[in-house]
Amino acid sequence: MKNIPRLVITGTGSNVGKTIVSCAIIYGLQKKGYAIQPFKTGPDYIDAGYLSSVAGRQACNLDVWLMGKSGVLESLVRNSTSDISLIEGVMGFYDGIDGSKSLASTYQLCHITRTPAILVVDVGGVGRSVAATILGFIKFNKNTPIAGIILNRVGSERHKKICADAIKPLNIDVLGAIPKNITQLKSRHLGLIPVMESNKNNN
Repeated sequence: MKNIPRLVITGTGSNVGKTIVSCAIIYGLQKKGYAIQPFKTGPDYIDAGYLSSVAGRQACNLDVWLMGKSGVLESLVRNSTSDISLIEGVMGFYDGIDGSKSLASTYQLCHITRTPAILVVDVGGVGRSVAATILGFIKFNKNTPIAGIILNRVGSERHKKICADAIKPLNIDVLGAIPKNITQLKSRHLGLIPVMESNKNNN
C-alpha cells in the first residue's frame, strides 16, 4: 500500500461538490501527464460515471459494507495500475450505516487504506463560521486523516479571504477555492444526474 500514490476527496455532506472537485483534480493531473485511476466509496454508480468519463478509465467502487476490509484493500491494490489513485468519498466524512459509529464511512475507508483526505466545504452563505465546521470535523475523531481543505461556492476574493483567515488558526491548509458561478453538476433526489443522461440533455 505504501507504493500507491493515493488521495481521498471527502466532504462535510452530500451536494457540497465532492464529485466536481474530484473531476477537476483528475483533469488537472492528466494535463500534467499523470494517468489517474478513480474510485468511489460505497455502491454509487452515478458519481462513478462522472469519474470514469473524465479519467478515461472505469471507476471502481470500494464498499466496506459489501466487500469487507480485505476486499476493499484487494480491490484498491489490484486496480491501482495508474500513476495516482483518487477516491471520492460518500456523503459526509463520518457518515456510515448508523449514527453511533463510522462503519462503511469515508473515514473508515481512509483508515483501512491509510489514505489522506481532502475535505470539501461548501462556504456559500457562511464566513467565519466555516472554521467551526472544519474544527468539528478535525476534532470529532482522533487521528483524523484530513490533510487539507478545498472551499466550494466562494462568492468573491473577499469572501475567500474571510474564510481563509478564519481557518488559519486551525493549522490546516486551504488548498483551493472554487467560485460559486462556475458550472456545477446537476442533481435530483438520487444525487447527481447520470453522466449519459446529462450529456443527452445538453445536446
